[in-house]
Formats: sequence, C-alpha cells, structure tokens
Amino acid sequence: MKRISWRWIVCAVVVAMGMAGFNWSRAEDARLDTRGFVKPPFSVGGLDGNVTQGFTLPDKEYKVCTPTMGIIRDVKVKEGDVVKKGDILLVQDDREDQAELRLLELDCNEIPIKAAIEKANAAEVEFKYKDRMKNDGAKVDLEWQKAKAEWEVAKYQVEQAKQELEQKKAKRDKQKQHVENMTLKAERDGVVKELINDVGSNIDPTKQVMTIVQNNPLTVQVQVPALASLQLKTNEKMRVSYDKKNWKDAKVTFLSPQADARSGWRMIHLELANPDGDPSGLQIFVELPDKLLATADGK
Repeated sequence: MKRISWRWIVCAVVVAMGMAGFNWSRAEDARLDTRGFVKPPFSVGGLDGNVTQGFTLPDKEYKVCTPTMGIIRDVKVKEGDVVKKGDILLVQDDREDQAELRLLELDCNEIPIKAAIEKANAAEVEFKYKDRMKNDGAKVDLEWQKAKAEWEVAKYQVEQAKQELEQKKAKRDKQKQHVENMTLKAERDGVVKELINDVGSNIDPTKQVMTIVQNNPLTVQVQVPALASLQLKTNEKMRVSYDKKNWKDAKVTFLSPQADARSGWRMIHLELANPDGDPSGLQIFVELPDKLLATADGK
C-alpha cells in the first residue's frame, strides 16, 4: 500500500512540473511581439497600433552646494517650491565676513597716493634748488646727487602707492564676491526636489544642501525598434500624450549610441515643452511614425 502511495506522489510531482514548464513557455511567448522581439519592459502589451509607452524625466537635475563652510542663517525655500533663476535659496551666516569687507573698503582710499605725491613734489623742489646752486658754481655735487636720488625714489613711491591701492581693491573685490556667494541663488529655473539642510545647520561645501530639478522642458525616454530607428534624425517631430486624447509635439534630441541586441529595441530621448509645470516621472504615450513601423515590419 505504501509503495502505491509513493508512486502516485512521484507522478503528481512530474505532472505538476510539466504543467509549470508549459505555463512558463506560454508566458515567454506572451513577451514577444509579432516580429519576435522582446517587448520593452515598461510597455504593457507592447505596441498598441503605432503607439508605445515611455516616461518623462527632468531636463536637468543639479545638486546645490555652498561655496564655503559655515552655518545656515536663513532658508528662503521649501521642498516643492518653484524657483526662478536668481531667486535666493538660502543665506549663510556672513556677519563676520561682512565686517571684514567693511575693513577692506575703508582701506581702499587714495591717502597713501596723495602723501607720496606730496613727498615727490617736495623732493623735486629740493633737487631743483640744489641744481641751481650747482649751476651757479657752488660745490654741492654730493648734495645734488643726493637730492636727485631722493626725487627719483619719491616718484617710484608714488607708483608703488598706486599699485598697492589696486592690490587692496582686488582683495576687497574678492571678499565682496565671497560675501555675495554666501547668499546662495538659483542658477536656473526649476523646482526644489529635496532640501537636505535647514537653518542652523553647519554645512560642508563638498556636500549638497538641496536638489533642484528643471522640468521645462521635459525629457521623454522611450524605446523604439532598433533597425527602424536608423530612419530617425535629431530635431524630428513625434507626437506624445498622457491620455491618448490630447497630443503634443516633441522633438528627437538623443538616440542612444547602443541598441539592445537581445530585445531589438533602442532608447531615444524627446524634448517636450512643459509650460504648465507637469511633474517628471510620469508614463506617457508616444506615437511612432509610419516609417518606423514599416521598417520594423520589413516593408
């Protein structure tokens, strides 16, 4: 009796494995389109007529860092805020740096130049006096040479004072730029995706404080038949829609330099104007031109 039971158990296992294999093969067949290509993983059911499915990406995403170490004194934005180029994002505690800037501003004056000029004028008068004495026959050769040298040195000191003023101005301008950079501004239009640090945080310039994405225009990423994609050119128009009812034009901006040989598909990017500020990361339908379908079908 036990032998018969074990045989039935073994048979049941074999039959179950066979049925599992059959179902698996049918599932694999369902993943292939009419040309034997593996359907894109994001495309439910593959091509629907001449429509396939892709998704949107931000046009740009950039990590915002501060130029120097310091403490955040004020944050002007929060996650989800729309910002324009030039908008203030946050302000570091710049009070000490502002004080240093004021000192440098006070030091940028022409008083040393004016003093050097007066000294040079006095040296010129002294030299001319000694020069007249020498021309009148007085034995003042040593005094004449000394006065001439002092006048020459005084003229160089005027130029030195002018150069020092330019150096002071350069230091002031550098400090002024440093203070301005401590008020962090948006480099481009976008949306605050992530705010990592807030008021009071001690920040490191090597680490980001927030992330901003630019969703206008959007980038549409979609897979198209690889061989047929040879018919596409950059700036060529294709139609896209979120609901298959309202269609918009998008243009080809990128064709991947490498297709997927196994699936027979190739990834491309389209640029889609987004004045309404729709979020990125949404699925979107893409209408393939007839020439892509014709080439893919071997016509």
